[in-house]
Amino acid sequence: MRDEIREKSYALFGGLDLATPAIRVDPGRLIAGDNYEASIDGYRRIDGFERLDGQPAPSDASYSVLNFDAGTATITEGQTVTGQTSGATGKAIIDMVVSSGAFGSSNAAGYLVLTVVSGTFQDNENLRVGGVTKCVANGAATDRGALTDANDTLWYRDAIETARALISTVTGSGNIRGVWHYGGATYAFRDNAGGTACVMHKSSTSGWTQPSLGSYVKFTGGTIAFAAGQTVVGQTSGASGVVTRVAVRSGTTGASDQAGTLTFATITGGPYQNGENLRVGGVTQAVASGASAAITFPAGGQYEFHNHNFSGALQYNRMYGVNGVGFGFEWDGTVLMPIFTGMTTDTPDHVAAHKQHLFFSYPGGSLQNSGTADPYSWDVLSGAEEIALGEDITGLLAEYAGTLAIFGRNKVGILYGNNSSDFRLDDIATDAGAIEWSAQKIGVPIYLDDAGVRSLATTATYGGILSILVDKLLQTWKKDGATLLSSVRVRSKDQYRLFFSNGKALYFYFGRNLRKPEITMVTLGKTVQTICASEDSSGNEILLFGSTDGYIYEMDAGTSFDGSAIDAYARLAFNHVGSPRWEKGWHKAVLEVDASQNTGLSMTADFSYADPEAPSLGTQSFTVTGGGGFWDESNWDEFLWSSPVRGLAEAHIDGIGDNISVVVISSATYEEPHVLQGVTLYYSHKRLKR
Repeated sequence: MRDEIREKSYALFGGLDLATPAIRVDPGRLIAGDNYEASIDGYRRIDGFERLDGQPAPSDASYSVLNFDAGTATITEGQTVTGQTSGATGKAIIDMVVSSGAFGSSNAAGYLVLTVVSGTFQDNENLRVGGVTKCVANGAATDRGALTDANDTLWYRDAIETARALISTVTGSGNIRGVWHYGGATYAFRDNAGGTACVMHKSSTSGWTQPSLGSYVKFTGGTIAFAAGQTVVGQTSGASGVVTRVAVRSGTTGASDQAGTLTFATITGGPYQNGENLRVGGVTQAVASGASAAITFPAGGQYEFHNHNFSGALQYNRMYGVNGVGFGFEWDGTVLMPIFTGMTTDTPDHVAAHKQHLFFSYPGGSLQNSGTADPYSWDVLSGAEEIALGEDITGLLAEYAGTLAIFGRNKVGILYGNNSSDFRLDDIATDAGAIEWSAQKIGVPIYLDDAGVRSLATTATYGGILSILVDKLLQTWKKDGATLLSSVRVRSKDQYRLFFSNGKALYFYFGRNLRKPEITMVTLGKTVQTICASEDSSGNEILLFGSTDGYIYEMDAGTSFDGSAIDAYARLAFNHVGSPRWEKGWHKAVLEVDASQNTGLSMTADFSYADPEAPSLGTQSFTVTGGGGFWDESNWDEFLWSSPVRGLAEAHIDGIGDNISVVVISSATYEEPHVLQGVTLYYSHKRLKR
């Protein structure tokens, strides 16, 4: 029967498809969308991001209600309250609330609402502001102790924004040039205010700090080995310093030609002079090869890092970095050791650790490795050597099936072997290569080429393009001048993410099929200039990125874009429910959603490929509340939410057309992500088009 109401249900997965003819696109796919990511159970609105400097994260913020009595003076919003006995502190997020008594009688009583609380307030202790007692604590503070849901929501959000406002930019000017996580701290690199040097910053509980990098002196003609802890005196200058690290680059003491670098926390009476004897206990051990200098980084460049342990003992796990404009370096949390390889222009731009060798790449296609298990040694006698790729190197990926993948702009090579005695470079591709900063390992190396995203597996076989379904986007961005800035692998989500200079990103989900990723587009509202993935002390994956505004952000953290709403939408493919030539009456759409309480969504729809004679459905809004209940908002005739875990949003849509495209819209600042899991369409056949 033509007017018989029918139904069809579809799981939502597959990602964007901008290549398949419209009549053939899988109905669970997207033909447009922003700020949703593909996941194992549907399309998930992405997480937020929030600024970071080592102080408490906004998403970890809370508030406490602390009752008081014996009040003599008010405490206003923004003031810091200190317990005289406990030393506990907290910042008031509203003015003190007085429920009885009066200040003039010294018996005002009521409550304070505090956030960023440190320590534990004690009953009956004096509560002070600026050293002046204002009242006395009446009991212990109660976490999220509001008596109404409205106040809880208001104060909780205020606590989040208060914590956010305390977090500062990395001091300096221009873009963030590098970000990395090592030893439980985040490190950020940014040019100084004058743009004359780049400065390393470290996160701490009080915000960004600038670790002292000390000084160094190169030496040559070594006849006796130096050791950390020794006091080295310059025979001519009288300069003196305690050695913090020794790096031997080449030669031996036996041959009296040992050369390397010494570092010092401080040098007194310096600097050491070029050519002077360097003495320990009055005995000359080597000669200074150049004057000593403070360790600094040149301005500019883009930093790349790798953590590795060349010794085996835990304390030898260290951070290695390059920047393309200055020397490579090692950092252990206290000592920074410049790594000088002996290159005339010693400015490595990519770094990897492979088979217990440290690898640096240089412009012109030069790949160099250190000696075995010695990142300081660049002498051929220790196993160091140079390998030529034949064009500029754009990325290195270590330990891929026991090999090192080496990417050029138009070439991909694989380094086989274990050390310089049997290293062998084979070309995998000479007609494809990685755009710089795009190579990541998702089981196999994945990278962006001029033709699209490839995997090394398909490069080595048929040259398949993994991004073919979104090629229109990539080509449009390329035509408009957008360039790739950074990329990251997200292990916890089976994702590969690419970030572009136009503020857009592509998220590739490989959880269902490594050869057929599900791709979505994201707009973060921030330029992801540089990004890294690491783990916190509990083993949880963390994603950190630096932007053009000088902030470091933690990605996939919080519910907002650093305090701004996350705007998201997902447009499903035009769906003809198996009968493309039948005009249909569309009666109802049922959306299956996994969401937290009080999630607000809107929906609209287009018919007949958005034919102007088949007008769009007006946007309709509904609220996912959890716990069961009916909602009657906007033009929705009925909305049923069956449980806090999964619910059915039902809407009578009353449209005419041979197909339908449903669009779900979301805009929220404090909502947890939701997942669009499936849709059921109710329709009836009207007439066969001829």
